[in-house]
Amino acid sequence: MLNLDDSQPFPVEDETVEYKEIFNEKCKKEIAAFLNGTQIAYLYLGVKDETRCMTHVYSETALHHIEEQLGRWVSSSIYYPSPVGLVRLHFNGGLLCIEVHPGKSKPYFLDERTYIRNGSESIKASPERVTKMIANQNLDSFDTSESIVQELKFDEISDCFKSLNISFKPRALGFYNSKSKFTNAALLTSNQNPFTVKVVVFDGVTVERFKNRREFRGSLAKQINEVLAFLDLNNPLAARITGRAQRIEQRGYPSVAIREAVINAIVHRSYFSRSPVQIEIFDDRLTILSPGPLPGGMKLEAVLDGQTLPRNPQVIKILNKLKYIEGYGTGIRRIISSYEKRKKFLKFVAKEGYVEVNLPNLNYQEQMSVPADINVLSTSEHGMAMMVSDEQGQIIEYLKNHRSITRAITEGLLDIKGTKANKILKQLVDNNVLKKVGGGSATMYVLVQQIVNNK
Repeated sequence: MLNLDDSQPFPVEDETVEYKEIFNEKCKKEIAAFLNGTQIAYLYLGVKDETRCMTHVYSETALHHIEEQLGRWVSSSIYYPSPVGLVRLHFNGGLLCIEVHPGKSKPYFLDERTYIRNGSESIKASPERVTKMIANQNLDSFDTSESIVQELKFDEISDCFKSLNISFKPRALGFYNSKSKFTNAALLTSNQNPFTVKVVVFDGVTVERFKNRREFRGSLAKQINEVLAFLDLNNPLAARITGRAQRIEQRGYPSVAIREAVINAIVHRSYFSRSPVQIEIFDDRLTILSPGPLPGGMKLEAVLDGQTLPRNPQVIKILNKLKYIEGYGTGIRRIISSYEKRKKFLKFVAKEGYVEVNLPNLNYQEQMSVPADINVLSTSEHGMAMMVSDEQGQIIEYLKNHRSITRAITEGLLDIKGTKANKILKQLVDNNVLKKVGGGSATMYVLVQQIVNNK
């Protein structure tokens, strides 16, 4: 702090010194910038920056008012992560000084913006600077930091432990710091966890129309369970009818890929960001966006090769005990393995603000855009679907009551010529709906399997 006995106690403003004549909302930005600095910094109140002279002497009453307001700012959600313990108020002979210690959990956000000092100014940090700060984070600092919320309940997570017949021991799980205060590991696994997962189901392959949307809250274990259950309901089973006695059934997305992608997004996300995990389901793909870049400045190629750098080790420890994860960095490799023999390609994207996994729908080739004269017919009680035109549907309806159909019967049934009849019958054969029997003038067509109209 400054020594008021000096002839000129107030040096010029720089990266660690700022002057404000009055205490107001603008002080929030200066505090945020100092939190992202590297040295202890001081914000002096009642001093004019142009003249570097005291223009206002604060009273004891004003001191208490400022002290209360500053406490509300620091303990509220406007700053993130919490700077509690890093901001202090000093009073010396009418001079007020806010002392700010640089935080270990950089970047610190003020209303979702990041500020830094540039000489004597507090400016908004560039995306590149924010990314660099995130890459230099102490990866376990969020887990072990003191939670801004101390009124926590653990009914949801304790039920998970009970269901597996495992003892629930909060202290052994890292729920308390050296001052017996709840850590962020406790916050994330508590009923009061403020971080959520948002899921949107769209109609088609664009975001123009949505069919459903949900937001999942609560402890991380509860969110994982509920999100996976919801995605399972939106992972339809499709069947392909072949010449074999059994039909081939296939989910749109491999269950193991969904499970690993969801758990990775929740466990390895950056909790220095307030954004939710976002999951979007389209007709042709399922995308999962996890907030924050890859931890520690890792490259995507290294992650795909199986290298790991856990961002939230305490959370990993807890969910490992609950058997959600193994802790060996095998999740990405399981996702890749589940698609290895498919004719679809996975997509992984690592950006400054998020990591995205794009899972292609394995059944989408059977769900292309449908012309106006197309009807969807259910092939079984499980709701598996295939598409046929009205003309094809009439042939199928005919075969429900007859053992076979010929080209001549098709011509009369649909009032069409032989060339078009041959084309329609061939389409049904190619789609494994009909089977061609015999040859020449004795050619007949029979149903491969009974199809029940689901109009």
